[in-house]
Amino acid sequence: MACMPNEDVEFHDAIKEVFRRYPEAQGKYALSSLDLENEMKIDFDEKVGVSRIEGDKIITEFKDRKSVVRMQICLKWNFDYTECLLWREAEE
Repeated sequence: MACMPNEDVEFHDAIKEVFRRYPEAQGKYALSSLDLENEMKIDFDEKVGVSRIEGDKIITEFKDRKSVVRMQICLKWNFDYTECLLWREAEE
């Protein structure tokens, strides 16, 4: 069983309350940590994640922000929705 976050407890409690208020969003959204991206030292000012599905895997590559086509679907926004952090490759 995964352990519950023990940091930022008030923040997580507030997020849980939002999901309780909007139950229709529970199957569409999830709270995501940037721990792996921080461990990789991803600079989101310079890079953006681009994901694709291969079988039962989600593959994410970090590409130069300037080289990414903006017609893709944004999957992960920063905290105030001013910058996309993770795109999904558009199907052809």
